[in-house]
Amino acid sequence: MTTRRLSPTVPTRRVASTLRMYRERKGMGVGEAAAGVDHQSSWLSRIEGMENRAHPNDVQALLMQYDVEQPVIEAVKAVARQSRKRGWWYPYHDVLPDWFGQYLGLESDASTIRAFDGLAVPGLLQTEEYARAMVQALVPRQSAAEIDRFTRLRIERQQRISDDEDPVQFRAVLDEGLLWRQVGGTQVMIEQIEWLLEVGQRPNVEIQVLPSAAGAHPAMNGSFVVMDFPPLPTPFPTIDDRIAYVDLLVGAKYFDNAAEVAPYEAVWEQLRGDALSSDESDALLRRIAKRLAAH
Repeated sequence: MTTRRLSPTVPTRRVASTLRMYRERKGMGVGEAAAGVDHQSSWLSRIEGMENRAHPNDVQALLMQYDVEQPVIEAVKAVARQSRKRGWWYPYHDVLPDWFGQYLGLESDASTIRAFDGLAVPGLLQTEEYARAMVQALVPRQSAAEIDRFTRLRIERQQRISDDEDPVQFRAVLDEGLLWRQVGGTQVMIEQIEWLLEVGQRPNVEIQVLPSAAGAHPAMNGSFVVMDFPPLPTPFPTIDDRIAYVDLLVGAKYFDNAAEVAPYEAVWEQLRGDALSSDESDALLRRIAKRLAAH
């Protein structure tokens, strides 16, 4: 049995969006609000931009000058305290890039994840040996011990799919080409495909394959992920809480503006519509595994 492991990422987002909302309601600019609590505008910009986590005392000072009622202030301070805790992935911080830690936090707290992958099996669906081969290829100068730890991290994050309390709804569209790429060798790839067939039977997981015969498509320039998050409770602002994520060669790019996220959602829905159904995808996976085994 697995249980939900919370991260500080969503609490950080909630505090940031709430502080911004009440500041704007008060009609104060960033510089004016920061000066009112003896700070520079860059300090508040980093908090509202989620670059820094707000201390509960600073939350109190800011919300008091925004004339927010004390019960609301106490509720936001409680979430600010949560945001300052370490994420479950902290034991791996020495082998973990900062940008990936942020992604793990978002992944841990998302209610729905929609992914398109054109080059590799999504991390949440990788077998251990496939993940190890990916780590070795992506960061070739790591020691054997570092590779082992990073591989364990990639597998440990998969608890988000098997969470007994509140599993993430994971929807993946995979380009057929990545299924023929023998990451880790033929046997590793066969076992990976067999795992896709197995994990795809979970009620919270949907795997569809975009066949090569579909030709060119709107995501030819790369893979991406769209995450949805649970609605924020009172007194937090009502927002359309979605993020689009794009992997880069060095680092990653996040989009949380609705106008920026919308194109990714539209493209994902188009890819899903062009992909094989779940049953047809399973049949193709079996054919590919059989072909690989024959060689």
